[in-house]
Amino acid sequence: MVGGHPVDLLFTAAGENTAVLIDPGPPPGGDPARHLRLTHARGDLLTGLPSGGYGAKACPVGRTVRVPAWRILAGEESLAPLFG
Repeated sequence: MVGGHPVDLLFTAAGENTAVLIDPGPPPGGDPARHLRLTHARGDLLTGLPSGGYGAKACPVGRTVRVPAWRILAGEESLAPLFG
């Protein structure tokens, strides 16, 4: 949890906390554009919130990364650009 919002992963790198949100995509019959807009808005809410130190340093979240679920299944090569 970061500031009361659930995140899938929280880690510290280069002195900055990064929150990771795994995006499974829109629900069946859901509007993909709305889903993406809401997911990005959720990520924007996390930046600057205190992390509480769960799995990372107790400092504010510096950035949020949205990871489409397919990238996780595709392997490390497809994830590297998101965290590089």
